[in-house]
Amino acid sequence: MAMRNRQRGQRLEGVRAIFFDVGGTLVYSDLGHLDLLHQALLAIGYRLTREKVMEANDLARRAVARSRRRHPARMNTHTASRMWLQHLAAALDLDLTSEVLERELARAIRMVETHSPETLDPDAHDLLRDLQHRKFRLGVISNWGEDLPEYLTSFGLADYFEVVIASEAVGAAKPHREIFLRGLSALDVQPREAVHVGDDYWADVVGARGIGIQAVLIDRDGQDPHADCITLARLGDLAAMV
Repeated sequence: MAMRNRQRGQRLEGVRAIFFDVGGTLVYSDLGHLDLLHQALLAIGYRLTREKVMEANDLARRAVARSRRRHPARMNTHTASRMWLQHLAAALDLDLTSEVLERELARAIRMVETHSPETLDPDAHDLLRDLQHRKFRLGVISNWGEDLPEYLTSFGLADYFEVVIASEAVGAAKPHREIFLRGLSALDVQPREAVHVGDDYWADVVGARGIGIQAVLIDRDGQDPHADCITLARLGDLAAMV
C-alpha cells in the first residue's frame, strides 16, 4: 500500500502553498539516505563501511529521539540537527568540527547526487498539474546550487513553480529556518498555510516544523520510518491529502 496505514484518510487543512524539495523528492536516484550519507563520507575522505555508517546513524537518531522526548522545548531544528551530527561524528570517530562537517557533508551529498543516475518521479507532472489547476501556490525549497532553475527546466518542471529557492543562493541550508522563511515571504503566506514535502526527515520535516510549516515525508522504500509525521511511499498520494 503506497500510503502508510497511519495516515489513511488524513488531510492537511488550510493549505494555500506547497513547497517541494528536489533531490530525492521530485527527482531521485537509486541511492537511499543511508547510501547517500555513506558515499558522501567516502567522498570527504573517510574510509568507512556501509554497515558502520548505518550503525552510527541509528545510534545518532536514537540519541536525538531520546533528547526530544526528555526536553521537547529545548529541541529546536538547529539543535536536533547539530546533535545528530555530533553523535554521528563521535560514533564514527570523525575529526572535523560540527560546522565544517555539516558544510562538507552538504557539498559531498550534492556531488554524489549529481553523479548518480537520476529519475523524474513518475507522479511528478500529474501531481503538479493537478495542484496548479486547483490554484495551490507552488514553490521549491532545496539544498542545491544556483543552477537549480536550469536543473528543473531540464526535467520540464520549472513552469509549475512561482518561486525556486536554492540553499547556495540564500546562504542557508535546510533545516535552518532562514531558507523556509524566504519561501514563505516569496509567496506571502503564513507558516500554517504552507506544506513542505521532502525525503529527509531532519532537513525537511524537522526544519519545516521548526517554523510552523506542515510537513510530509516521502519514503519510497520504507528505510526512514518516523511515527510522528505524515509519510508517503508515493509522491502522487499527496493530491488526496490537500
